[in-house]
Amino acid sequence: MSFVEPATSVLLAEAKPSNRNTIIAAFSNLSTAFNLININLAHVIMQNQYCDGDNCKAAVSAAGSACLAGAILGQLTFGYVGDCLGRGPAMQLTLLLSILGALSSFFAVPISGDSTPSSVFTFISITRFLLGLGVGGVYPLAATISQESSDEKHRGRNTALVFSMQGVGSVLVPAVGLLLITIFGTPADRAGDNNYAFGVGIQWRLLLGIGALPGILLAPFKVRKSSPAPANNEAATGTPAPPMSLMKALSTPRYLKKLIGTAGGWFIFDITFYGNTLFAPTVLGAIFPHEGPVPTDGSSLKDNLCMQLLIVALIGLPGYYVSACFMDKLGRKNIQLFGFAMMAVFYAIIGVWLNTMNAGLLLFVYGLTYFFSNFGPNATTFILPAETFPVEVRSTLNGFSAACGKAGALLGSSAFKPLAASAGTGAAMFVCAGCSVAGFMLTAVFVEDRRGKGMATGNSLIKGTP
Repeated sequence: MSFVEPATSVLLAEAKPSNRNTIIAAFSNLSTAFNLININLAHVIMQNQYCDGDNCKAAVSAAGSACLAGAILGQLTFGYVGDCLGRGPAMQLTLLLSILGALSSFFAVPISGDSTPSSVFTFISITRFLLGLGVGGVYPLAATISQESSDEKHRGRNTALVFSMQGVGSVLVPAVGLLLITIFGTPADRAGDNNYAFGVGIQWRLLLGIGALPGILLAPFKVRKSSPAPANNEAATGTPAPPMSLMKALSTPRYLKKLIGTAGGWFIFDITFYGNTLFAPTVLGAIFPHEGPVPTDGSSLKDNLCMQLLIVALIGLPGYYVSACFMDKLGRKNIQLFGFAMMAVFYAIIGVWLNTMNAGLLLFVYGLTYFFSNFGPNATTFILPAETFPVEVRSTLNGFSAACGKAGALLGSSAFKPLAASAGTGAAMFVCAGCSVAGFMLTAVFVEDRRGKGMATGNSLIKGTP
């Protein structure tokens, strides 16, 4: 990854202010995606090391959920900070927290005084919560920065491309994980006589610690002020409208229906997406049955979790770019409706044929759930809030919408594993299908498509004009 630093520096140093802002938003989103997803692979390596396989479910679940809980608080906090202090300073703070959270995860150890090796997950839960504050704050800021830095004609495409860096992060996690395991071996290979030895877990430590790299590379560069659409008294007097607190914005009637569309749709979608992402090793374990510890680097696809995750990520990756191509042609609402519909179909197919379909075909179908998530609500929920709300609450309500999404992710990630354990993986897939149907219905009723329109202004919402 050594080529990234000079390439990023050249791009940012020479770019126009609007392009510079977009590049910063894009790499910030890459950081967010990598840091959210890397725990999926890291905790499998860790539980093989500390729990002899999948035998510490509660500790693993807490570590997986801590970052999401931190992200909710970060989205609510830094969305408002972005409206008060400006997008640039707020982005700098979120990247600092991301760096601290990722680096401190590298140094995780079993908690002092606790004789249980798996208490290392408690340490990870704390550091991942700190990380979550940072990566959560990136969501509303990256979306707002990219849209305010784009012209009306290409606003949807540019923001979708910024968001597509999430797909790059999804591919990098298993690719980097496989590289690290290939270089250093598994924890079992390095265990020796002391399972507490620092070097035993060097693979998962590096996988979590590398998440600090995008933030470190971006640290010298600052977002340059963009020119958002005028709002409220700004249009009449030339002075910006003062930012509105989250509670005041939530109690403003003219925002409520729009919030049901942006926040409600994001909540429903993330139940399936992040719940399913954190749940992926369980689904892949059902597709490729195994006994004992989950194999991460076996010689065949059946015994190689890294390769399985990489294939799923690669199948889903084109969906981001299909979204970017059609976002300004088909519109956000139509793409979101189509994505939810196709997700419902493929989740239902997995639920019905999980135990009878060929493993390779089932893996492909599972990958298609990610493709239509990305060519669907994963991209549109990121875009909609920033253009739906006026500038004085744009980042704040974007953060609230994103926080509702992460609340859904927290629900999904916490519930799917116990649901699969009690009712089977197929039942969890049917729940995903049902959530997709609910998302389709909510989108049809409450989502406003601003394709071909300017970003919302305070005056337009007050007067009810486009």
